Amino acid sequence: MEKMFKRSVLGAAVAFAAVSGSANAAIELVGQNVVLYGQAAGFAHITNPEVGEGVAEVVMESRIGFRGRVEFDNFSPDLIWQMEGGNAGSDGGSLGQRDTFIGLDFDGVGSFKYGRQLVASYNYVDWPHSNPGLGNVFDGHNTLGGWSVNSDGDQEVARVAFEDRANNVFRFDSATFGGINFQATLSGMGSTRDALVSSVATSYTNGALNLHAGYYNQARYTADNAPAGDNSYIIVGGSLALGDITLTAGWKSMENGLTNNDQDAFSATAQYVIDGTWMLKAGYAATTDSKLGDNDGSTAITGRVGYLLPSAIIYTDVRSYDYYGSAEQVGTTVDGTNILIGMEYYF
Repeated sequence: MEKMFKRSVLGAAVAFAAVSGSANAAIELVGQNVVLYGQAAGFAHITNPEVGEGVAEVVMESRIGFRGRVEFDNFSPDLIWQMEGGNAGSDGGSLGQRDTFIGLDFDGVGSFKYGRQLVASYNYVDWPHSNPGLGNVFDGHNTLGGWSVNSDGDQEVARVAFEDRANNVFRFDSATFGGINFQATLSGMGSTRDALVSSVATSYTNGALNLHAGYYNQARYTADNAPAGDNSYIIVGGSLALGDITLTAGWKSMENGLTNNDQDAFSATAQYVIDGTWMLKAGYAATTDSKLGDNDGSTAITGRVGYLLPSAIIYTDVRSYDYYGSAEQVGTTVDGTNILIGMEYYF
């Protein structure tokens, strides 16, 4: 379940904080050297599968973190650091489970950090194209690994796994030059440097328009005498803010070079804020059939009604999923329409 609901809505929090006239209330403990921040968040999740029995559960996404920026008299770059805990409800909340790093920030150039972080291209997969509830398809779905047989003798999909938030990440984030910035990461080498994952991304902002793109690649290597890796994707997307209306669209093209299989994913959202108080948002995501597959694409259609408060939101979502088309190998137990009722407060 953690995989299903890990998508962050921090970007949404920043957006509605702006329209409601309040920024996140992070707490300075030692000036900017040590800052306490976090979120109190959770939702009730009511599943309505097409096959089988549904459940009603509570998913807590509350977490806390510390971060800092330290300026020195005789040393020019600032030292930057962060230690962030996981969700207290779903993964125990251990400090360091989310972004945890240390590095240097060079004025006018950018920052270099190492630790547990997002790979560069995933920033744009996650936000804005996976919210609300679209990440199950736009982010997590692919059938590039083909079909396998599980212990019960039933066929099921074997996905290619792309890194998102990972350990052993070396990351550079540039300063912004004329509205353009870029990011680059190296990761995946915790067991062997042959498993190098490289990723680059860039964005351009001009007033209400933001355009972004990223590339991810894991080199081919040998794991346990079997070939692995050689997985890649390209993401291209953008957002446009037209007063109270915000539109986004994204395209991701994924490839498994070992099997010569590829698959595309698409995402589109439309958001409308009424009087700075009510937020209406609709989203659609889909994947095409894979090159070697047969009717194995998926779709997600979601909607949100949110009530905005300073640094907070109360919301209701309706999320409808249709996985793997009519492929009978996996059945239809994961298909269905789910309802979420939740609250989030950021500090």
